[in-house]
This record gives sequence, structure tokens and C-alpha cells, in this order.
Amino acid sequence: MLRNLFHNNSIVTKYQTLINQINILENDLKTLSDSELRAKSFKLRKQYEENQNLNLLIADSFALTREASLRTLGLRHFDVQLIGGLVLNNAKIAEMKTGEGKTLVATLPAFLNAVTKKGVHIVTVNDYLANRDQVSMGQIYRFLGLDTGLIQDGMSTLERRENYNADITYVTNYELAFDFLRDNMALNLTDVVLRPFNYCIIDEVDSILIDEAQTPLIISNNIQTPIEKYIVASEIIDYLELNTHYKVDEKNKNVILTEAGSKQIEKILSIQDLYDPSDPWIPYIINALKANALFFNNVHYIVQNNRIIIVDEFTGRIMPDRRWGDGLHQAIEAKEKLPIRQKTETVAAITYQNFFLIYPKLSGMTGTGKTAEIEFEKIYNLSVEQIPTARFNQRKDLPDLIYKDQFSKWNAIAQACNKISSTGQPILIGTTTVEKSEMVAELLSEYQLSYQILNAKPENVRRESEIVAQAGKKNSITIATNMAGRGTDIILGGNINFKIQKELYDILTLSKNYILSKQVNILQSPLINQFQGSSQKFLSVLFSLLHDQKFLKLSDIDILRILRENDRISIPSISYQCSIRFLINELVSYNKNHQEQENKIVKNLGGLYIIGTERNDSRRVDNQLRGRCGRQGDPGTSRFFLSLDDNLLRLFGGPKIQNFMQTQITDDSPLESDFITKSLDSAQERVEERAYQQRKNLFDYDDILNKQRNIVYHERRQILESASVQKNIFAYGEQIITDIFLELKKEKSSNQKTISLVENLFGKNLGLNYYVKDSNSFLDEFDLYELKIYLFHEFWLTYQSKITELSVYGDGIIENLERSIILINTDRIWRDHLQKMTLLREAVGWRGYGQRNPLYEYKQDAFDMFETREEVLRHLVIYDLLRSSIL
Repeated sequence: MLRNLFHNNSIVTKYQTLINQINILENDLKTLSDSELRAKSFKLRKQYEENQNLNLLIADSFALTREASLRTLGLRHFDVQLIGGLVLNNAKIAEMKTGEGKTLVATLPAFLNAVTKKGVHIVTVNDYLANRDQVSMGQIYRFLGLDTGLIQDGMSTLERRENYNADITYVTNYELAFDFLRDNMALNLTDVVLRPFNYCIIDEVDSILIDEAQTPLIISNNIQTPIEKYIVASEIIDYLELNTHYKVDEKNKNVILTEAGSKQIEKILSIQDLYDPSDPWIPYIINALKANALFFNNVHYIVQNNRIIIVDEFTGRIMPDRRWGDGLHQAIEAKEKLPIRQKTETVAAITYQNFFLIYPKLSGMTGTGKTAEIEFEKIYNLSVEQIPTARFNQRKDLPDLIYKDQFSKWNAIAQACNKISSTGQPILIGTTTVEKSEMVAELLSEYQLSYQILNAKPENVRRESEIVAQAGKKNSITIATNMAGRGTDIILGGNINFKIQKELYDILTLSKNYILSKQVNILQSPLINQFQGSSQKFLSVLFSLLHDQKFLKLSDIDILRILRENDRISIPSISYQCSIRFLINELVSYNKNHQEQENKIVKNLGGLYIIGTERNDSRRVDNQLRGRCGRQGDPGTSRFFLSLDDNLLRLFGGPKIQNFMQTQITDDSPLESDFITKSLDSAQERVEERAYQQRKNLFDYDDILNKQRNIVYHERRQILESASVQKNIFAYGEQIITDIFLELKKEKSSNQKTISLVENLFGKNLGLNYYVKDSNSFLDEFDLYELKIYLFHEFWLTYQSKITELSVYGDGIIENLERSIILINTDRIWRDHLQKMTLLREAVGWRGYGQRNPLYEYKQDAFDMFETREEVLRHLVIYDLLRSSIL
């Protein structure tokens, strides 16, 4: 039952009845066999088929999932975790502190909603978490008779479709959104991988729906790029002076070219007008200035394999598939003197804001959602519920220490690490950039302190899970850039599972290779000695594996996959999973006492010590770092070290803080000040408000485009799924003819215009010119209605003639051709529309200076532009179809 501590908690009161029902059912389920439990699962599905009401199944489903979890993973959901599951099932955001088991919580609503057989998506922030969660939590679902899917980079279309068709699919936000865009560009149903959306659970929901919301997801094609202009612009800015020729707005990440700067550039280039529409230089100059003044190597990007790789400012991870738009990426390539890649044009685009709103039922989990609750409610209609912790939070958040400059701050951090590490207490240092993480590493090296570094550099990313897993080990120091979604495996005393997997991997691979190369008996392997103290059964299983010729032929990668229980391993490897699992369990049991002892030692030392090297723009990111210690009642300490010239204080602190600090700090001694702390909180709130307004502005504009996108994608899917589109072809042709005659009546157009319009539709085989005796008498000689009917018949005959012409190539050819022509032209028009909408967005911004509402202007012009889409599509489809041929 829930602890008495929560008896006044409103959320506990709200769900108390359901919690009691689940706990009562648990006692009955304990007596059932595994097969009887599975039968209960099938019974739930039948109940849903009969009544179509999930609410009637909540208690039974949650109790069943809890029992399955206990039997497969040895993990029993706490009552507070049940509350988290109920919140998620109610399409809300569950805020649960780090270490409270959000991954396990998601299994409760996932299983319940998977009973519908409509599919459940569990979205994570990276491939590692998706893989790990699908492997571990998938045991619960498979035990209950459900299948699970996993989407990873590099999968084929067939693999993706199979995994999306699973009852529960683990996928990253990135892969999911791009699969949606690709599906809506498919020319054949066999290329579509997603089925209609049903229910989605987003892990680290604030990272995806807020931090990522400012970056639209874009699929693009390469276009002609004036490479020389980027190179010249990059060289020109060397002759410009800050505050004389240009000004930098760090707050808004923008640069402003002064009049003196424009004249200087025009003089250097020997041109009359920097803004000449026929040969504009201004966008190249502005991007070159931005690249030089606002974007820095090892901060905003890294250079890898002669390419610029963007670093995510919120997670510290690299994003190799993303590029900055509007020529900025090319400008940075020119700055770094790298090969300049082609510019791109948008083929399909969507924001996470509108993408996730497609789900009929959406929920999310995070450790830090309450500070962004207003945004969640206004944009996503998601309220945030704070879930109480299973145990008391013992973390100590010490006051910030403020130093007069960067030099004093970084020295103080190094000295603090030296002092704390002398006791053996583990330390986690959070930095904001790759550059600063490497600077801390150099400082620690001067004190001869050993450390692990985790940042966006490829050599560090590869060891991410191992580094994070051992961050709680005694004497460890871990330096990491931003920790969003990274701290799930930090266990005080070190993570024994990672240690054991590594040991077993070493013994299996090294022994295997030793036996194969030396052609000796397994007992002669020098690595076997370290296991002589193990049980006889352990040695027996180990020796049987290393005597198996098929096992010896496995690659080291196959063995690693088995150790990680990867479901996508090759078929020959599957038979060895039970043996490997036994060896791991034996080693866990053998090392358990040592692990418990190490855990107690680190707890007695005070747990994990978190050091923040500066305040982030968002309070959520700070809280994510703090939350890496004090898991599940563990002790822990956090403290931030700040300086006067940190970005947050420098840009948003205001002159009062600067004056106050200059008078208070006279040497290298730090200052603890409630005034400064409140000012920092206020500065963060202002930054968050600015960021929210930017995201809200993006959402308002994209909402208009999203309505149009929904119409296009809906019409496109109807065409894709239809067996025949002949009705559409007839409708297009007849509507074009009708439109021509409406224009004739309205404008009383000349004969020649009428003839050209009709001939554009049919070609010149009608011979209307023979009927024209006088340019003014043509329309008088024919009744418009009769002429319209005549042209209808001519269109039908021309169309039928084309069908007959193409039918000789085989059955189904004409249907596929017609469908492809409609889809290709739909995509072409949509692509052009996206380009126009981008230009329109830029243009309406200037109308605000004329006291006009830019958003209203955008909405009106966007509607007018979209209105012409259908007409253009009809003309292009008929034109292409009647002139098509198969070679």
C-alpha cells in the first residue's frame, strides 16, 4: 500500500481506489502459473473486442503487467509507479524524479493500450535507450503474449514495416517523424511503413516536445549552389570590424550590417548594390558573419571526416544527419575551409509540435516537466502531474558559488574535485560544451586526477553507456556535456551488469581467439584461471560453449549482441542465449556481495557529487543535471560554480547585478548570495519566456501550413490506396473544361486564347483553327453549352485512346501510370508550395512595420496560394497523362 506520507496528496487520493483494486488482484495472480497468466492476457483482448472500453480493463491489466515484470525482470512496480502508469494512460505527463523507474512505468499503459491491437509507440531520445528498453522491457510483453518492435538507423523498408506492425514499438522521435514524412512521399503502398497512429508514450517529453520543437524536421534535395560566393564572403569578413561595420546580437543570435559595412563590402566586391535582387550578396555576407561571430567549433559543432557535424545544445550529442538551413551550414564550411556541400530545397517538412498532435492519445514522462507546464497545456493539451517519490529525497542542493571571472571559477572547480575525490566520493561534472569539457579534463590532469570524459566526440560517444554506468563508482570522476536522457544507469558503487558483461565478453572472445589461433585445449587458455573460484556448473557451461565449434565460428560482434540480448541477432546465435544468460546470472550472484559493499561505501561517502560549471538557459536542464544524484532515496550533493562573465549573467543579468558583483567580489573568494540566486532564476525565466514565445510563434505559423499539409497528405493517401484513379482523371479533365468556359463567360476572352487553352489540354489534334473564320465570330457560331459537351466527349475519346495505346504493355500499366502521375505532380506542387511559404514567412515579417499583423497576413496569403494548388494539379496531370509514353 502507499506510504502514509502521501495520505494528503491529491493525486494519490484520485487514484487510491484503482491502486487498491490492483493490489487485491496481485494476491490472486501470484498463485497462477506462467501459462495461466498468459491466458489472462488473451482474455483481456477478448474483453476489449466485446466492449471496446479500455477503462474496464485498467486494474486487471496493471496487475497482470506487475506480476509479469516480477517474474521476468525481478522488478515489482511500486504503488507510486502504478500512479505514474495511470497518469500516462489518462493522456497526461507524469513528472517522476530521476531514478524512479520511468522505463518500467511505461510498461503499464503500454500493455493496456496494446490490447487494442492498434499499436503503441514508445518514443525515446536516442538509439541506445530505444534498444536497451526494448530488450529489457520487451521480456514483460513477450511473456504476456505480445510482440515488440525496434526501429534503428539503417533498417530496410521491410524491417521497418514489420517492427511498426508489432504490438509495442520502441523508436526515437527522429526516426519516427522522418518515417512519417517518407510515407507521405511514397509512390507505392509497399513503401509505406507506418500504420494509423493510436497511442504514444514519449520518454524525456520535455526534451522532445520543447527543446526540439524549435527545429523543423526537413527532407530535402540538393540544388545548384554558388560555392564561390560562400568562399568570397568568408574572406571578405576579415576586412570588417566589429561595432563599426557590423553589430552582434548574442541574445537573438543575429548580426546587423551597418551602412559603413555595406559600403565597405560594395567597395571590396566592386559592385553597386549589395542587395541587388538579380545578384544578391547580402545573404552570403550575413551568414559568413553569423558563422564567424555566433557559431564555434567544439561548442555548436565539431569537425569530423571533413564535415561539419552539429552538436545538440540540449543533449550534447552529435546530429550527423542534420544541417543548418538558409546557407548557414555552407558558410560554416567555408569558415572552416572544408569542402562546401550543395544547398538543399525542402521536399517535406513538419515540426514535432504538429507531428505528435496527430496521435489520438498522447502522453509523456520526464523528471522536469512542471516548469514548462503552461507550454505543454497550451500547445499539446497535456497537463503535468507530479508523482511522489517511492523514498525520501536525500539530495542536498548547495547554494551557488559565484566567482569574479572564468579563471577563478575553473580553478575553484579543479580544487573542489581534488578535495572531494581524495575521500573517494564519485563526482559528475556537467559542462555545456565540448570545449569546456576538455578544458576541465586538462585542469584535472594537472592535479593528476583520473577521469572519464563524455561529449560529442566520436571516440567518447561509442563508450557512452559504459561511462555513464560507472559514474557512481568509488573514486570515479565523470565529465559530461549535458545529461538529458543519459543518467538512467548511474548506480552508486558502479553498475555491476556492465562490469560483468565486459568481463564475460573478454573471456569469451579472447579465449575463442586464443583457441582458434593456438589450436589448444580450452583449459590451457590463460584467461580461464580468473574463474577457477566459480561454481562447477558455471565452469561446465563456460567450457561447453568454448568447445562448441559453431560458437567458435561466431564473430566478436555476434557474441556482443548475445550479451546485450539484441533481438536482431542472427539465427545461429539464438541457441546460445540461455547459456550466456546463465553465465551472467552466476557472475551477478558471485559479485553481489561485493556490489552491495561498494554501494554502502559510496553511500557513506555522501553518494554522487554533482558539479555544474554554469547555469543553463533553462531551469529544466539544470534540474536534469541535479537529478543524476539522489536516486531512490540515495544520498547525493549538487552545487553550481558560476562566474560574472557566464553567458546567462552577462546577457540577461542586467547592469544591477554586474555593479553589485563588482563591489562584493574583490578577490578570488566566492560569494554565496540569495540576491544573485534569485536574479539567476529570474534571468532563466526570461530566457525561457523568450524561447517559449519563439516556439509559440513557430507553432502559430506552422499550424497554418499544417492544415494544408493534412489536406494534401489525406488526398495523397486516398490516391495511393485506390485501386483505380480513372474517376479522378475524368473529374480533372471535365473541371478544366468547365473552368475554361467560366473564364470565357466572365472575361469574354478572345478566340485565340480559347483555342490555346483547349489545345493545351488536348494537343493540336482537334483542329479548332479550321472552324475559326473570324476572330470575333467564333464564339457566336457555337452555343457554349454545346461546345462544352463536345469538348467533354473529345476529352473522353482522347483519354480512351491513350488507355488503348498503353494497354498493349500489360495489365495494370495504365492504372500505375495514372497513379504515379498524380502523386508525382502532387509532390511537385507541394514542394513548390513549401518554397513559396518559406519566402512568404520572410516577407510578411516586414509588414509588421506597416502596422499590419504578420500572422494574419501570412494566413490570408497562404490561403490564396493554396487555393490555386488544385487547379495547377489538374492541368499538370492531364497534360502529362495525354502526352505520356512507355519506352
